[in-house]
Amino acid sequence: MRDRLPLLSAQLSFALAAQRSGRRGTVTLMFRTPPCRLSTADVRKVLESVLLRNPALSYRIGFSRGTAYQEWYPEPCDFAELHTASAEDVSVCMTEVIEEFETSLDGAAMAARLIRSPEDDHLLLVLDHAMVDEKSMLIIKQQLASLSDPDDLQRARYQAAIKDRNAFEERAVNGPGIKFWADRLGAAGEFPRARMKSTRVHPIERLPDVAVPRSFRGSLFPYVLYSIHRALRDVTEPGPTVIGYPWGGRNAAYAEVVGCFMNTVVSLDTPGLQQTPDSPDRFVRSWYREIDHADVPFIAVTSLGSTFTGSVTAMLSYTHGVERTVNIAGVPAVEVTSTETRPPEMCTFLAATALHKEELRLRLLLDEESAGYGAQEFGARWRHWLTTAISTSFTQQKS
Repeated sequence: MRDRLPLLSAQLSFALAAQRSGRRGTVTLMFRTPPCRLSTADVRKVLESVLLRNPALSYRIGFSRGTAYQEWYPEPCDFAELHTASAEDVSVCMTEVIEEFETSLDGAAMAARLIRSPEDDHLLLVLDHAMVDEKSMLIIKQQLASLSDPDDLQRARYQAAIKDRNAFEERAVNGPGIKFWADRLGAAGEFPRARMKSTRVHPIERLPDVAVPRSFRGSLFPYVLYSIHRALRDVTEPGPTVIGYPWGGRNAAYAEVVGCFMNTVVSLDTPGLQQTPDSPDRFVRSWYREIDHADVPFIAVTSLGSTFTGSVTAMLSYTHGVERTVNIAGVPAVEVTSTETRPPEMCTFLAATALHKEELRLRLLLDEESAGYGAQEFGARWRHWLTTAISTSFTQQKS
């Protein structure tokens, strides 16, 4: 029998979603360089180094007799060089690679393709989200710079990190947060049922940026959440609105370990908590109470007996803008964002916000067929309420 480890709560959520939908949850990294700068041999070597340095990328999820687990399954790096006739064909090629990866439920945790065109070269990395979180993506990007020999202790470090996080989650399940979420979800009433989702690829909408006053104090994150809830009230019928977002909380002792140590936290708003249109203060206070109990695993929250089944209207990704030039095997490359993908299986749309200097950059991936409203319609309302919330809060800070 191969080495097996338990699944952490986020990993189990991804595994169950994949079994239901027939698709793995994925995250991608894409980089662009001028043509012929990247050596195929050098890229292959650095990717093999990344694979060997991160044991999580050699584990696969399996099921046996009702038990889910991750199993050690080392294989050579899944890397190939592809050629396209024009830059317009690159997007189609990327979509095909991602499609093949997502539908291969028993495939490796990482696949990479060097896609060459007459205008540019692109390096695409597709990773199983059940094996990497946002922190892991940052680690992998740094590792692309150069080769590094694997450490014999890295596999033991990954195993220790899994066991540490597993113990943390068990304590959280038996802690006071369970009652908090049971009461909060129970009082919300009936949650909307998940709508049927289409399977087509959807374009990502880039919305106009939102200015942030230079002297703004405090976190902008709850105001982003607030504005999404408010926008949902403008485009859908009244009722509980639920937004999910990843929350780290990984043990600092394992900060350098690639893996999936995240949790999904729920942001809840109901008609009974309706704020005055120009003041998010009550919502922000409620959000702080939710964050006090953010350690409770999402999969435990969905099992509390309320009408909340785990489907959220939106998943929010919130990042701070960073330098987008990445060193790949000694060659500077520009990180680029995919313009076509699918919303995650558990939600109607994905909202992404990046804080860059004095502005918030907004992106929206919305399944209009499932949502019943358009990306531009929702995006306009989201931006309006975010601008209003920031302006109102800043005015109150100065008074």
